[in-house]
Amino acid sequence: MFPNLRRSLVVLGAISLVLGACTPPAGPTGASPAATAAPATAAATAAPTKGGTFIFAMWQEPTTLAPQYANQTIAGLVGQVVWEGLAMTDPDGDYVPQLAKSVPTLQNGGVTISSDGKKMSVKWELLPGLKWSDGKPVTSEDIKFTWQERMRDPKVVSRAGFSDIESIDTPNETAAVVNYKSIYAAYPLNFSSLIPKHVLQGVPDPSQTEFNRKPIGTGPFRIVDFKAGDSITLEKNTNYRFAPEKPYLDKIIFRSVPSSTVAIAQLKAGEGHGMWNLLESETPDIEKDANLKISFSPSNNVERIEINLAENNDPSDPSKPHPILGDVRVRRALIHATPKPQLVEKLLFGKAKVGSSVCPQGWAADKTITQEGYDPKKADELLDQAGWAKGADGIRAKGGVRLSLVINTTTGNKTREQVEQVLADEWRQRGIELKIQNMPSSVLLSGSWDDKDPRQRGTYDLALYTTNAAIDPGVHMSQRYHSRQIPTPQNKSGQNRVRISDPELDKMIDEAGSTLDLAKRKELYSKIFRKINEIAPAIWLYERGRIDAFRANALGWKPHAWDNITWNVDEWWLKK
Repeated sequence: MFPNLRRSLVVLGAISLVLGACTPPAGPTGASPAATAAPATAAATAAPTKGGTFIFAMWQEPTTLAPQYANQTIAGLVGQVVWEGLAMTDPDGDYVPQLAKSVPTLQNGGVTISSDGKKMSVKWELLPGLKWSDGKPVTSEDIKFTWQERMRDPKVVSRAGFSDIESIDTPNETAAVVNYKSIYAAYPLNFSSLIPKHVLQGVPDPSQTEFNRKPIGTGPFRIVDFKAGDSITLEKNTNYRFAPEKPYLDKIIFRSVPSSTVAIAQLKAGEGHGMWNLLESETPDIEKDANLKISFSPSNNVERIEINLAENNDPSDPSKPHPILGDVRVRRALIHATPKPQLVEKLLFGKAKVGSSVCPQGWAADKTITQEGYDPKKADELLDQAGWAKGADGIRAKGGVRLSLVINTTTGNKTREQVEQVLADEWRQRGIELKIQNMPSSVLLSGSWDDKDPRQRGTYDLALYTTNAAIDPGVHMSQRYHSRQIPTPQNKSGQNRVRISDPELDKMIDEAGSTLDLAKRKELYSKIFRKINEIAPAIWLYERGRIDAFRANALGWKPHAWDNITWNVDEWWLKK
């Protein structure tokens, strides 16, 4: 648990009709995100030195940096250096304003409920004098356009929250009143990134423009170069609202490398100042080097194997069950056949927790929830009950169908490749053939229907990767597990890629997302998490922390339980 989690409950309780808690601490008006952060564990006490170019290694590469299309974690890591939203989550899990003056609540009058209690309106007030990086003013019309563009463009990665909006009023240049069709509890982070109206208005397909890789934002840096397979270069944004005091750095170069191993080698050699996403198995080596520092924070990240419940076909028909994985007994057998404790101990050096739930951290987490443990005998029993019998080669079959599955993960991740090998050996003993077919993150995790992300199209059996729910799990539950979010040719942005379709689960997700009673929401989410485990659409392998590494002379960074390490990049600096 995080030390200030109680404060997070108070913040969320502030919007509760029933609990009526107090208003969350908003921080000083117009405060930099870093101003509301927890005490820095790595920042030096000396005054920051201005200037310099910070080189940061990334061993995946974003396919896009436009916020409406970004789906990869690495896209968020780089993109949030450029784009910002109305509010954000601070390291303690509290909502704090970013481009807004404050976070609207019932208590401060920013949230109002209709007389019949069925609809809500949220009034956002922008900070005065905000500018896009090209010098144009940021206005309430940009808030309205962000919603309109999310609803207009068929290529957007998600419409979560935006499809719940009925209309947006803009009474003046700095005020926007967002009118929701119903009670939408996850509204604080709905506009976590804004889209500039003056740049994209009237553009038929923004994904085919320079904005796709060089979006214009309000953040501390602006993109000046994007060389695929090489690097992304950003210079300080002179129109940043805290300029010229911040950012401290002149430039940041995100350098593409083929693997975390290469990133570590470059970091040790002093060829870079930081690297993203250190693997748990790599931390012991880094800890021995006095020239390197590790940024670690607990997180809601869960390394999982997602299971396709529908047919593996392009495109998948969600009404047709997967010939093997459509049977919950087979899915449960895979869970029992997975030695999660051994994976954590042997491959991760004990630097992670065995996975048990889709949401292991935060106010909604239920620590009593567990997923089935390693039990090979039980796995065999379930497969026998499901009618899968072993053949002469030891692989099971049923009705002429061989129990053969394909697993996909991202290339360049040694730990994931080792996990796959362990599973291939373990599962074969149970009569399950596991074939490994890995691919770049830009392919497997693009989130794009048109780019044929196999998870979107349904052309996969098993997908191994990490994702997480935010401090409020409402959006994640709706996006990933509600039947209306199953990707189809008519709903290309749907993110229910495991293709769950369960009326009872749908009802619970809708109810949890449309009540402001925090106690009731927590109870509902506990039931939702248990229901998801009952359906078994994933194997929760282990809970990951956020781990990044830096040279000792790279300072100012701060760990964040709910965000990427670049969340306070305006405070990074290099010691001369």
